Amino acid sequence: MDMPPYTIAMVNRKGGCAKTGTTHQLSGCFAKMGKRVLLIDMDPQASLTQGFFGPATTEAFPRDRTIVALFDDNCDPYPDKLIVPTHCEGISIVPGANALDDFNIPKPTEAGSLQTSVRGFVNEVKDSYDVILIDCPPNLHLCSWNALLAADFVIVPVQAEDFGAQGITHIQRAIDLALEKYNPKLRMLGYLVTLRQRLAIHDAYEQQLRNLYGDYVFTNPFPMKKDFKEAIAERTPIHFIKPKGAAAKDVDAIVKEILERVPVARSRPPEYLHFENRILNDEARRVAS
Repeated sequence: MDMPPYTIAMVNRKGGCAKTGTTHQLSGCFAKMGKRVLLIDMDPQASLTQGFFGPATTEAFPRDRTIVALFDDNCDPYPDKLIVPTHCEGISIVPGANALDDFNIPKPTEAGSLQTSVRGFVNEVKDSYDVILIDCPPNLHLCSWNALLAADFVIVPVQAEDFGAQGITHIQRAIDLALEKYNPKLRMLGYLVTLRQRLAIHDAYEQQLRNLYGDYVFTNPFPMKKDFKEAIAERTPIHFIKPKGAAAKDVDAIVKEILERVPVARSRPPEYLHFENRILNDEARRVAS
């Protein structure tokens, strides 16, 4: 039985952890499976959009034909205007734009109705797609906050060399806040180890991550391989270039795991991620009982 459509936000406030690269490659795998994929480029750097169209075409998109239209009152954010097919069958995108920087304020809960700009859009279009992937900037400002309020699930790409899982607690707090006050359906899908190589320090980091977060850590990592770099250079996900190669099989394993994790995560009750919030929630339950 086919799953209902779902939206995944790719969130981490650290740069260089392969959020965009992972999103790019996942889209190709889903599309080759016959899924209708929509990408939403929430990063003002618009790297995901450039990953399909290149910098010149990306910069040439009119303001009202990009993600900015969802935030700018001077634009009419009609889905037919914002959603652009890519050259890869099955993959469409809402292009990113540098002008989004004007709206990416650092205190998102003070942004009023702009907090749910993306959620309204996603609710309007989601029945036309099987998977919606939202690529976020390397911060927890309004763009990432919008993604958390619009998403069903969160994947946190974590670079293998970031020993000690720096910054994860801040992401956990943001997810908990979204869950508590704004998006009760939000569930953590998992921490995805990225840019993985066969190095002792990567082994140690991954083991520490598993010790801290257990089953929330994906079994399959997103490795560092030259084929992914070649795919980026060709502005095409690996499944459209070398669908039977080792790199494509690595992505296949991650997508298979996503498909296994989605129904499990959907069935879970709401759960806080940050240890302080878990303690407070447990105490509140004890008092209530």
